Amino acid sequence: MKRTFVFAAIVSQILLSAETLVVKTKAPKNRQAVFQYRVPKGYDRNRSGSYRVLVIFGGRNTDGRADASGRMGWGKWCDDNGIFILAPGLKNDNYWQPEVWSGKALRSALSQLKKKYKICTSKLLFYGYSAGSQASNLFPAWRPSLCRAWVSHACGVFHTPSAKMSGVPGLVTCGDADQARYIISRNFVESARRKGCRIIWKSFPNHPHDVPPDSLTLARAFLLYHHRRWREDLAAGALFAPEDSPAEFIGDDQDSVYYPANSPKAKNVLPEDRVELPDKTLADAWGKRAQ
Repeated sequence: MKRTFVFAAIVSQILLSAETLVVKTKAPKNRQAVFQYRVPKGYDRNRSGSYRVLVIFGGRNTDGRADASGRMGWGKWCDDNGIFILAPGLKNDNYWQPEVWSGKALRSALSQLKKKYKICTSKLLFYGYSAGSQASNLFPAWRPSLCRAWVSHACGVFHTPSAKMSGVPGLVTCGDADQARYIISRNFVESARRKGCRIIWKSFPNHPHDVPPDSLTLARAFLLYHHRRWREDLAAGALFAPEDSPAEFIGDDQDSVYYPANSPKAKNVLPEDRVELPDKTLADAWGKRAQ
């Protein structure tokens, strides 16, 4: 009994670390649309430049509190890198379709948050799993200029690939035992790449509809790469954007190994299994270096 009480108290403290924003909408079940947020430890309003925001979409109709509290390791990661979490707690009304009403609601929530904290309301990072993975790619496709990078794990619904997303890097992951979503994800990645979109793909053998720890490690390495590479998003003054550089490594999804991009073996990786990896840290999170 005592142990249960202690556990409940710890959970309560964690949930209280998330704060709430409310946005009025015309959506029938979201008249008072709720967004939870988390301020990174060490936040300094007097520092030069603004702070990045990570938008986390949880499972369908979640209230956002647990995700905003920093579960699955996101809290520590955001503290370490000075990133805010914003977790929508939207219900039904096709909220995963931002062009209808929820995109405007997200922008209103960001505007509210900016009145309180020094955040960048564009060039957002998006992460979603399960039903939330639909929103984490549909929102960037709705307004590509608002997104710096996005991740969808175990997704069953994607946007229609188009060239307008060619400048917005994405990461798509799925367990291969999550059969229907695995097939949908593979097909999307192939279609998006044909449109010139930069998509990193990673499958996880024998995983059903879950969130493997290694998928989170990869997601954080991917988002951190783009967060750091595009620091000028947050600068007080305008800076030149870094130029795109060729991938340093090429991964082979069949074996989860990667090769130096200029090696003969890299050139032999089949197009459908080929994964372009920009640096070693991200490559190590994706797989293992071939011996």
